[in-house]
Amino acid sequence: MKNIHETIIVGGGAAGMNCALKLQEAGRPYTLITDRIGGRIMDRKDVNMNFGAVFYFANYKHMKKIISDGGKVLPSLRAGCCHPNETTQYSALSMRTLRHGFQLLKFFLFMRMKFVPKYENYKNDCENMQVKDALKRNPFIEELFYMTADHFIRKMKIQQIADDLISQFAHGCTGSRINTLSALDYLNCVQGLVLELKLFRFDEDAMTARLRNGNGEVLFDSVKSVHRNSEGTYSIDTVSGKKYSATNVVLATPADVTVRIVKSVVEMPEIRNASVLYAYLVRGEMKERYRHHLVHIFADTIPIIFTRKRSAGEYEVFTEKEIDMGKYFDEYAIVEKIYWPKALFTNPNIVLNQNLAENLYMAGDHNGLGMEPAAVSGIYAANQILKSIK
Repeated sequence: MKNIHETIIVGGGAAGMNCALKLQEAGRPYTLITDRIGGRIMDRKDVNMNFGAVFYFANYKHMKKIISDGGKVLPSLRAGCCHPNETTQYSALSMRTLRHGFQLLKFFLFMRMKFVPKYENYKNDCENMQVKDALKRNPFIEELFYMTADHFIRKMKIQQIADDLISQFAHGCTGSRINTLSALDYLNCVQGLVLELKLFRFDEDAMTARLRNGNGEVLFDSVKSVHRNSEGTYSIDTVSGKKYSATNVVLATPADVTVRIVKSVVEMPEIRNASVLYAYLVRGEMKERYRHHLVHIFADTIPIIFTRKRSAGEYEVFTEKEIDMGKYFDEYAIVEKIYWPKALFTNPNIVLNQNLAENLYMAGDHNGLGMEPAAVSGIYAANQILKSIK
């Protein structure tokens, strides 16, 4: 008789890992199938650099259980440099930004007193209900979800400080044009301006061992397709040629991958467009104008997203496309380059169902940007499975 797994999780990113750990916590068995643990978290031990997600916010709850503290991104805002165009630059904390002090204060108070606490409540709701239902329960967040970032900036009357600082930070987090972001994704990203912003480390080997504890199993393979069997279970075909069957399936893969592998079960509607990202580890010497700050962020009209000095003569550089490094460096050698053709799913403002069919769940960052929203979606899927078992 064919062995039927209780739960198969496809994908080993933030959503898949958190789904597995929630099931593990409840003592339930699962099999996680992935090509690599981490997903778009890629902490390379050989070169000591994160090539995917780079930092986290102080209010992260679930991802803090998976990653370790890597120290502050910046010792102070003065160590960051803003570039609103190709020729202008100034410290993130400078007369240029402070001249918009009233707008900055308005933004800070809105974030700390209103957005952050309401967003926390919304994320908590998302652990036990679909995003579409959590939005209805949180009308403040729902309004932001369907509002554009541009509209929010105009509504708040903070255009100048947005142009000079806030939107450059959002671009540094997403690599996307600000006019393509929802107000919710925009504000989610710029929490780093009002909350502690930290680098992190992630140990793939340690996490693999942790996921194999208890009744957990981790298989390194790629899933080609998911089919529904006549008895209501699901069969999974992998690139290696192996086949698996499961009662519950969680598709914790990027939205475009999920659409492809699940099409025989359910025809999914439109998904968000994704940003493109290149991550470089560069050794050399930046041009003189870039030598006085640790981090540089740029307006969305410039294809470079951000740079960070790691140590003397070593930098990480993130861009929207391949660029001429000679424009920014006097001398350089590219040590490593990683291409992310689907880095972040950012627009349009659509909500995808997480319950695709009976006992078939979609998890990931398809309804909201970032590691923590992805983690929450994985926990939602696990909670639905646990409810069905009781």
